[in-house]
Amino acid sequence: MQVLNWFFRRNTDDARTKAKDRMRLMLIHDRLELPPDRLASLEEELIAVVCRYFEIDRDTTRFDLQQFERRAALVANFPLLRSK
Repeated sequence: MQVLNWFFRRNTDDARTKAKDRMRLMLIHDRLELPPDRLASLEEELIAVVCRYFEIDRDTTRFDLQQFERRAALVANFPLLRSK
């Protein structure tokens, strides 16, 4: 029974974490007055620029908006396969 409790508790913690992350992103978008499609086009443009110089793994490329105090930062993670 303890194993089942642990298993289900972990899922609710994961769901809670995901919900907090989504809410955090929505708040950052709101504060930046950034339309959702603008961020998507920015991500595509950044990928295009990096692809000029490197072969990247697009499946594991990640973008994250983070907030530090009252400022936001766009963090991009491009797994590089090789240079061109």
